[in-house]
Amino acid sequence: MAQREPRRIVFPTRDELLAAARERVDLPPGKLWLDYQDDVDTLYVRLKEKTHPTHSKSNLDEMIVFDYEGEELVGIEIMDITGQLKYANPR
Repeated sequence: MAQREPRRIVFPTRDELLAAARERVDLPPGKLWLDYQDDVDTLYVRLKEKTHPTHSKSNLDEMIVFDYEGEELVGIEIMDITGQLKYANPR
């Protein structure tokens, strides 16, 4: 059985994360709050400083979840933001 290359963990900069996010979704102008989880390569983009999402809509084909407060989009979760998960070793 062929050995897989060990997973390389990359710690992207804020600019790199924003560029990767903009390739996958249209981000609105204005201030954005970012929370990157390197262990699962997921970026959460808050569109408001304080959010209390009431429901979510998922696009699992694109691995994106949109969080809403009522009808207002308040957060976007983008999984496998840097593509690191495709190199992860299976357990």
